[in-house]
Amino acid sequence: MSLVDGGGGATGTGRIDLRQVLRRQRKDSDPTPGDAPDLEFEYADTDTYAHELSELYSYSEAPEFYTTREVFETCLETSYDTSCWADLSREQQLSFVMSLLDRFEVVEPKERLEAVKCLLYLAHGNFAPDVREESLEPTARANIFMMLELGVYCATIELLAVEMEQGKGVYEGTRANITIADNYNLRMCLSLLYVIVETMQRGCPNDPPDWLRLRKSFIESLSEPVVGEETLTSLLFVMLLAFCNGTMPHYPIKRILLLIWKTILAMMGGLEDLQEIKKQRREVVGLPAEFPEVRPSRPLILPTPAFDPRGLIDGAAARINRGISQVSDTDSVGDISISGGKGLDFRPKARSKDVEAYVESCRSKYGCFETGEGGNELVGLPEPIQESIRVLQQHVYVPLSDIQIAEEETAKKAQACALPTGKPAAEDKTEDCGVTSLTKRDNPTESLYKVLLPNLPQYMIALLKVLLAAAPTSRARNDSLNILGDVLPPEAPTNIVETTQVTFDVNRHKEIIVKAISATLLLLLKHFKVNHIYQFEYMSQHLVFANCIPLVLKFFNQNMMQYISARNNFPSLNFPTCVLLPQDGEVTLEVSESTTTDSGFCWRNLFSCINLVRILQKLTKWKHFRTVMLVVFRSAPILKRALKVRHPMMQLYILKLLKVQTKYLGRNWRRSNMKTISAIYRRVRHHLHDDWAYGNDLDARPWDFQQQEFALKASIEYFNTTYYSPDPPSLTDPFGGKLSPMSQNYLSVLGKHVPLSKAWKEKYEEWVEVEVFQMPRDWDKFLESPTHYMEAKPMDL
Repeated sequence: MSLVDGGGGATGTGRIDLRQVLRRQRKDSDPTPGDAPDLEFEYADTDTYAHELSELYSYSEAPEFYTTREVFETCLETSYDTSCWADLSREQQLSFVMSLLDRFEVVEPKERLEAVKCLLYLAHGNFAPDVREESLEPTARANIFMMLELGVYCATIELLAVEMEQGKGVYEGTRANITIADNYNLRMCLSLLYVIVETMQRGCPNDPPDWLRLRKSFIESLSEPVVGEETLTSLLFVMLLAFCNGTMPHYPIKRILLLIWKTILAMMGGLEDLQEIKKQRREVVGLPAEFPEVRPSRPLILPTPAFDPRGLIDGAAARINRGISQVSDTDSVGDISISGGKGLDFRPKARSKDVEAYVESCRSKYGCFETGEGGNELVGLPEPIQESIRVLQQHVYVPLSDIQIAEEETAKKAQACALPTGKPAAEDKTEDCGVTSLTKRDNPTESLYKVLLPNLPQYMIALLKVLLAAAPTSRARNDSLNILGDVLPPEAPTNIVETTQVTFDVNRHKEIIVKAISATLLLLLKHFKVNHIYQFEYMSQHLVFANCIPLVLKFFNQNMMQYISARNNFPSLNFPTCVLLPQDGEVTLEVSESTTTDSGFCWRNLFSCINLVRILQKLTKWKHFRTVMLVVFRSAPILKRALKVRHPMMQLYILKLLKVQTKYLGRNWRRSNMKTISAIYRRVRHHLHDDWAYGNDLDARPWDFQQQEFALKASIEYFNTTYYSPDPPSLTDPFGGKLSPMSQNYLSVLGKHVPLSKAWKEKYEEWVEVEVFQMPRDWDKFLESPTHYMEAKPMDL
């Protein structure tokens, strides 16, 4: 029976077109295939060298480049009667740089600042209007290697420490009135350090052997103290804390965060280096380097009404089923790019504890007896069950973290066995206990963890405070941080062109801060997890305690496509274009509009979004309590809207976050979001025996998950106090106290020497008369209930 339309809008055949109905019912927020094009974005550790240098400077600082060049040319003419650096010989160049380093020791701040400007001009490659942009990077690398040979790096850090001391107490309480004029000296020092670190962390295979050795030595020196016991990284984190505490509101926070990120990247390595480190660590402990990525021989297909895995549905029935699924599916996930072909593109995994739990349940179900240690655990089980267990064992993946946790548990047991001997806990740390694994972790990551450990909670809170202030969804408050101190010009804009430039500059400034913080947090989490799982868990817990999860969700609770495609850029004002192009006059509004065309996506914004969603996934992976937090904060609709960004990597991690909370969202949510469920099944790797799509933890309680978090915290505290405390605790007291086993021998109590005061010795006879002879006591009752006599106050002596 056909459906006849009684009014206008019917098709020529008198039937309703379901496509038209669905098209009219489509919400404005639902994407269409033409709304979100595929983004050709290649995820990497950093952007290009030119872009990373341009993001160091704000548009308000453009006039300072010309001042820097003028100061350099003046100093060069004073010394060698020439303003061209290339006219000097190698010896003259070295002598000039040494003379600049000598001026670092001058008391006059102006002379020190001029020396920093000259070195910064050399580090930028001697830019000039007639210099080509392609020649800047090779020239800058040559100048920077020459400066490293002469010790410019260490001298600049010492000068930075001096400038930090000069500003103490000067700007406290003036948070809202800070401009770029208040931190000029600090910006020059931090800019010089940033250019050096950014250049050194980018290796070049064509470098001569001397440069390769110098670069290796420089990277190793990043982990060594420079100012007292402070390394460059610890000094920068101290500056970050001072900025967030309000004692140093004039600090250029963007440069501090960018330099922290690039220092960690140069010191510990990027994503490719991290993969190699992980493979080496797994091979050392006897694990395969990586999980084999082999597609299963039989496709694992999720049967649906619209698909028959046996291929028995004919074309007409398939079309009917597709039409039904289109009408009933109200999911707004959009068109997620999925590769064709039957079966999954990955090999499912299985955890050891899941296999053990399955074997135990099967043995209890079929009434099998224990075979003892070393026996065959499959004896007595039916053949199909044994086959399923063997399949599970073939897909078992043992993480490096499980081995690290097992080593710590072995060390605890060995220490517990050694305590009755009376030896101190520190003397019982032998190689058999596994505690010497600390010496095996002698690497830059371990050094950085030792530096950050005393104040790591404060560092995490500070980073999240700045991230909150830079988030586009945050509203300005009186108590919020002023992160615009290194972007606002000293004078307010006077026309619409300057106002537009400052607006773009402020938005760009916030985006760069988000980029630096997200990259720093992700690098620290990944490196700490490979180095030791408890280091990763310690940082993760403090991020969770500092409300990192709702903060990231708040960041994603915006129009992500608009944020990804935002272009707060003036290409003509970016470095080095602003100093290489001839300056014909002021920038007009027409030129500004022509240089801000949208070309699809902004590299730094998409990079930041992927980093933040990866951080959120790392914080919640295998943590049920944190997964429940995702559900409580209603993250599902926020993450679903973020799926409109058509980039495979970002979509993958969003689907992972949706997967872990699917069973907590209820049946109605799963029924109305079948496209999301299908995308998760098709794109995300699964664990065998995982009931993510339909299971409900009916027996689980929220306090059970909290107990897991508390147990993890106790293990972390024991790990930190055992390895990094100057006085390691005993096994029975993981919080720093010195405890010993309770003695049950009364002779040890009677023979214990108790020091008595001189006054008590002089009035001993009086005390005996009053407390013993004159006070009646029933000693039988005293033995039964001694507390009654304990309440009596003895004579005050």
